[in-house]
Order: sequence, then structure tokens, then C-alpha cells
Amino acid sequence: MSHGRRFLFFMVPVLAGILQFVILQPAVAQEVFVDPSISLPTEFVFTVDIGIDCAGQAVKGVEVVLAFDPFLLQLDYIEAGPWYTGTGQNYFFFDYTDVDPQGLIHFSSSVLDGSNDESLTIAVCHFTALGFGFTPVIFQDVDVRGPDNMDLGFGHSTGDQILIDSAIPVSQTSFGNLKALFR
Repeated sequence: MSHGRRFLFFMVPVLAGILQFVILQPAVAQEVFVDPSISLPTEFVFTVDIGIDCAGQAVKGVEVVLAFDPFLLQLDYIEAGPWYTGTGQNYFFFDYTDVDPQGLIHFSSSVLDGSNDESLTIAVCHFTALGFGFTPVIFQDVDVRGPDNMDLGFGHSTGDQILIDSAIPVSQTSFGNLKALFR
């Protein structure tokens, strides 16, 4: 047998393994994201959505932690989005706004009687603008779990921002109220 044929017999199984690896990879990555990626609110009280793209993957629970500039924004509260409220399924949703320090968006949530594979808004974050400028919204932790409680390894968006333009009226606050934010 010539050396060329040995090489060909060796390469066919290797190429078949590579093709199988490529074919088994998901076509669309699952992701948690800020929507819109760059928020330009028109009022000093506004909302920003946190969405999920399941790409057909069954999801049981989600916990997310994001950071923002607490000198520019005040997080008032977080509520469950239509990913939970629109399914007709029972769910658990915990907003850490009163527990965590200002500057963090943090919520834990779970579908209690099943799972969900839709791509929708999972949380609506309610803010009050405290000043003018922009703040990045940075994912610090994303934990997405499947029906078997295994980590699904979802990715997250990057480069998200909230821009408060000087054309937006900002409410005045006393020094005592500002101090209360950091207790």
C-alpha cells in the first residue's frame, strides 16, 4: 500500500469526527440580554427590559446580576416579564432591590410547573434618573438552569448602556435622601 492511501484512510475518520462536531453545535447561541442595548429614556422615570433568547432550549430558572452607576440611576424595583407572566404557568420571581446595594440589578426566578423555551422579556427594571450622562450596564453573573437543574451555559450581551440626556428633566433630591441610598 502506498503512503498516500494510508494517509487517506487516516484522514477520513478524522474528517468525519470534525463534521459530526460541527453539525452538533447549536445554530443560534442562547443568550440573556439588555433590551434595548443602548437605552435613551425620554422621561426621568423609565424602564429597561432584560430578555432571554432560549433558541429552543428548555429553561427552568434564571438568576441575573448586572451593575450600573448608582450616581446616575436609582433602581426602584424589578418585576417579572412576559416570559413568566404570559405563560399561564406558576412561577417564582425574587427582586433583590431592597436587599442588594444600589448599583446592582439582581433577580432570581423559576418556572414552577414546567419549563419555557420562548424568547421574551424575563424582567422589567424600573429606574429613576438622578443625573445626566451614561452608564454601562455590565453583566456580573448569569445562571440559567434547565429542568434537571444543570447549568445551561447561556451567554450574555456586552456593551449595553443607559444614556440620560440633559433634555430629560431630573428630579431634585436632598442630601439626606441621597445618603439613604448607600445605607
